[in-house]
Amino acid sequence: MNALKRFAKRLYAALPFKQPLFTGLRAVLPVPEPVYRHLHFKGIITVKVDAKASFRIRHHGHLIENELFWQGLSGWEKTSLELWTRLCRKSQVILDIGANTGVYALVAKAVAPKAVIAALEPVPRVFARLEENIALNGGGITALRAAASDHKGSAVLYDQGWADHVLSVSLDPEWNKQDPNLTPIDVPCLTVMDVLSELKQPTVDLVKIDVETYEPTVLRGFVDLIRRDKPTMLIELLNDTVAQQVAELVDGLGYAYYNIDDQAWPPLRTDRLSRSAHYNFLICRPEVAASIGL
Repeated sequence: MNALKRFAKRLYAALPFKQPLFTGLRAVLPVPEPVYRHLHFKGIITVKVDAKASFRIRHHGHLIENELFWQGLSGWEKTSLELWTRLCRKSQVILDIGANTGVYALVAKAVAPKAVIAALEPVPRVFARLEENIALNGGGITALRAAASDHKGSAVLYDQGWADHVLSVSLDPEWNKQDPNLTPIDVPCLTVMDVLSELKQPTVDLVKIDVETYEPTVLRGFVDLIRRDKPTMLIELLNDTVAQQVAELVDGLGYAYYNIDDQAWPPLRTDRLSRSAHYNFLICRPEVAASIGL
């Protein structure tokens, strides 16, 4: 059976014209997720953000790009991306921390072309894809091959080095420690304040932080700015320990908290931070929430 599956995969990979075929198929009928998750290909795709904005990204045959091809921004983290899109339109300085191939940064560039945007990604092979995607859209995003932390220097990243592409890596040694194939590698690290210094910006309006349980350490690297300027943050909270540590840094600052269910709109406002079953929380001032329709 395994040999048969390998043969079928090789046969599928050899099929020509998959992208134009699937583009035509997508145009004439809805393709359900159990079907399209198997209909992947490699090539450059265009993702529509709204009636006026879109971006290009290279599809390497992996999950996120496949969702974007078949479903657009309603396919991958659709509520998070809707919030992000609305917030980017009102922001002048935007940081995508844990950018991977850059979807969030590319959305920001598409809807806020005059904003100052930076994307941080520490994994070399993923960073190369991020840089290519930025180039496909004419630049305008500062790409930094670095992890965000509470200090400038270097740190050990726990990578799934066997994989062609990874969605989840961390500086946290406890993260995914049951995986026997994690590969520790040294990577440069910066604080958010270091990034802003490089961008020659005194503050930041909007930050996305997706660093697999290392979020509290990232916040400690610009906690004084958080207390002073109260930037909006779209942040991943994978467990209650991380949520509690983040809460200790932002509670009492007048923030509103929204637990994001990436299947529904609007996100649910809550009184406290906790593990999000769908990973992300929006932390923002109430007037910012009101300005985007929450």
